[in-house]
Amino acid sequence: MLFVFKKMVSAFVLPPGLFVVLLVVSGCWALARKRQACGVSAIAVGALIWLISMAPVADFLKGGLEHDQFPPEPIDADVILMLSAGLYDRSPDLSGAGAPGPETMERLVTAARLHLKYHIPIVVSGGKLPADASQSIAAVAKRFLIDLGIPSHAVIAEERSRDTYENALYCKSICQTHGYSRPLMVTSGYHIKRARWSFAKVGLTVTPFPCALTTWPGKTYRMSSYLPSCNALKTTAQALHEWIGLFYYRLVY
Repeated sequence: MLFVFKKMVSAFVLPPGLFVVLLVVSGCWALARKRQACGVSAIAVGALIWLISMAPVADFLKGGLEHDQFPPEPIDADVILMLSAGLYDRSPDLSGAGAPGPETMERLVTAARLHLKYHIPIVVSGGKLPADASQSIAAVAKRFLIDLGIPSHAVIAEERSRDTYENALYCKSICQTHGYSRPLMVTSGYHIKRARWSFAKVGLTVTPFPCALTTWPGKTYRMSSYLPSCNALKTTAQALHEWIGLFYYRLVY
């Protein structure tokens, strides 16, 4: 019981639960002062924050992106195209400054495992983000792949792309230059739809290989899953960003 109590208290002492409490309390105070509009608005916003920071709601939004995403079998590819997703630009590291961000690291590990199993080269795609970064995401990811035992000649760094569409555009150019015809595209599960659309748009057929899938059929939830959580809120933000990105790409490209 003490553990459950601690979980519940911490959920509302730390953000985003803290914001829920403050909004609901201020909303109740406003209602008591006969300020109906302010009170209802504050409580509604608090309820919305709680809703989007619950794991089941976050997974519902993300699950629509990861639906029917499975690693392909068998693997028939002559190159791995790894799409990157951010870095810690100047963070001190074992073999130099800079480290992949969490999503880039997930994709990097998947690409390394695929290389070690199937012995096919890796193209790491990702430029300087933000523009004033000291190095490209691809350069940092390549260094990490080499640290993990991948030969340097087996890793190509594509350092110009700034978004998923440019990932596809510049990866296509590399595939044409090196004669790769059966690319395996590695990216996060929730990102597959937009990435696959982008590659189709530039005229390159790829086999998607999703990694870091966080939703699956029959996933169950505890009572604590319905408490506000930073992790769930981050998942909601990821999913909304991706849904908006899908709409934007279809509108612009």
